[in-house]
Amino acid sequence: MDARFSRLPDQLTLLRLLLAPPLWLLALLELRVLLGIGIAIAGLTDVLDGFLARRMKRTTPRGSQLDSLADMTLFASMVSWLVLLRPDFFSEHGHVLMAWAALGLTTLVVGWIRFHRFADLHLWSAKAAGFIGYCFVLYMLAFDGPATPFFWVVITVGFISASESLLVLLTRRAVDEHAVTILKREGKTDRAD
Repeated sequence: MDARFSRLPDQLTLLRLLLAPPLWLLALLELRVLLGIGIAIAGLTDVLDGFLARRMKRTTPRGSQLDSLADMTLFASMVSWLVLLRPDFFSEHGHVLMAWAALGLTTLVVGWIRFHRFADLHLWSAKAAGFIGYCFVLYMLAFDGPATPFFWVVITVGFISASESLLVLLTRRAVDEHAVTILKREGKTDRAD
């Protein structure tokens, strides 16, 4: 395999991470269309990096950790951009968002305490939450109207994903970045393709 292509998954992940500063500028300038395009590109890199790494048999702990860092950076940024650009919506649902954020932070802290690092889980529920989260942010940027029904779907999937991650961290002896669900016994994980 050509060495240039063997690094492609990590390069896509790095691109997603490097997109955060210019996307912040677009958000601060309130350029919603360009911000939406940038978020869509970031979402595409999120899908492609893991897919290509698995197909090319180039999954590495470093790549998995970089992917998780890029995901956390972009997720926190997207929430901040929506607070900046749609404060009306977030003031209405702030209590639920704070509970979700608290669960997410608890998951990070538990991973740090138990494994001395932020756990880089790639569960199916997290993939679903990420996909629907990207769609929700794009919807919120494109439309000024209410998004309450869509929000409840997103927040439900988000709570399920964060809860499953927390349960995995509390019940497993080691972090397995290839675990796809808590329903699989430890040592019997399948890779999501």
